Amino acid sequence: MNNKMISLAEKIENSELNEKIVAANNAAADMLINADPVWVDILPAGEVVKGLEDYTVTHSGPPIDYEDMTELHKRGMVSACLFEGWAKTEEEAVKLIKSGKINIISALDKNTVGSGTGIITKSIAMFVVKDRYSGEVAGTFPAEGIRFQGGFCGWGLYSKEIAENLKYMREWLFPPMKALVKEIGGLPIKPILAESLQMGDENHTRQTAADYIFQHHILPKLAGLEDASLSRKQILDAISYIAETPRFFYCLGQGACRTATLANNGRPYSTVVSAMCGNGVEYGIKIAALGDRWFTAKAPYIHGKYNSPEFNIDMQLPWIGDSCTVECAGMGAFAAAASPIVCSLRGLSIEESIAQTREMEKITVARNANYSIPNMGFEGLPCAIDMLKVIKTGITPCIHGGMIAKDGGLLGAGMARIPMECFEKALTAFANKYGV
Repeated sequence: MNNKMISLAEKIENSELNEKIVAANNAAADMLINADPVWVDILPAGEVVKGLEDYTVTHSGPPIDYEDMTELHKRGMVSACLFEGWAKTEEEAVKLIKSGKINIISALDKNTVGSGTGIITKSIAMFVVKDRYSGEVAGTFPAEGIRFQGGFCGWGLYSKEIAENLKYMREWLFPPMKALVKEIGGLPIKPILAESLQMGDENHTRQTAADYIFQHHILPKLAGLEDASLSRKQILDAISYIAETPRFFYCLGQGACRTATLANNGRPYSTVVSAMCGNGVEYGIKIAALGDRWFTAKAPYIHGKYNSPEFNIDMQLPWIGDSCTVECAGMGAFAAAASPIVCSLRGLSIEESIAQTREMEKITVARNANYSIPNMGFEGLPCAIDMLKVIKTGITPCIHGGMIAKDGGLLGAGMARIPMECFEKALTAFANKYGV
């Protein structure tokens, strides 16, 4: 533990700022607790993600230059140029990127979230989630079907087949879903998250129950949809796509958590974490009071269970992706007690799973009673990570996730810890901003 940083945290807490910090942090926690995310539409990314214009590509993790990116992200940048028709060959794409014409931005600097590589361009069809409590809106890219899982947005891949599939999704599969969510006035996501957490999901590595609950709500309504502009086959194809695609609900859960955290960005005096993610090179966090400033350190590796004895850490990338947005909102590793199945992937017992959630309580502001967990006597999940508590306790946030291979693909699943250096840099910046 860094005694100098602990002393600084204590100095801040003992200053005249403390009352304002406590009030701001309680307000930040209330924003997460009262969030009311609803799936309301499907739109091209250029129409929902602010600033996603022509020749602009998002990536997962904190900002990074093309030259410093992992090969996975570099490949994604090239794929984006080919998909949008900005270049005809890979060589042209690389030349275009290096010329500076392509605007490369972090997904979490916008109202979206970049799972995996987080490659998003203006033409990608996005599921639109609105938080009816805060009014925040976020777009998230959907799963690309059972044939192209990961595909363009998640793995940064491009081929003629992948491009055709994205067009097929946009023009054939999504119109029935769009018509339905408009007809029913939006699909509330919070009840699905709450029920699935009581059925073994932690809503990061596992959404098995969430998928079933979502399908229970949506498929009968789709089957009964009557719209003159839609053929019966089109509706049935949309139903099959939902039913056959593993972790279909994943993107909606990501969008729900992103809208909740967006509402805290820029909240004066708050020491609550408002964003966190990695790009395979660095891991970064944002603190509510410090707005869009990033505080980074070397990205950590995920430790857990590989899918094959042939896999090892030398094949693995350090943390890449924005999916830990769910931890920022109080799910994933913070909900370990809800999902001993997920924790067993790391060799943890039920008792150790509960202990992990209890540990996360020590660095958060509040419990979210909307998400009560049977294994914890139906107590609510801890939420709103407090930078000051992280520094003082020496406990860094856990994050669940998949082990990503250097050339793409999933090697296994497990857990990582956010580097303490991120919080130490943020604390120093907070103290400087407020003159402590």
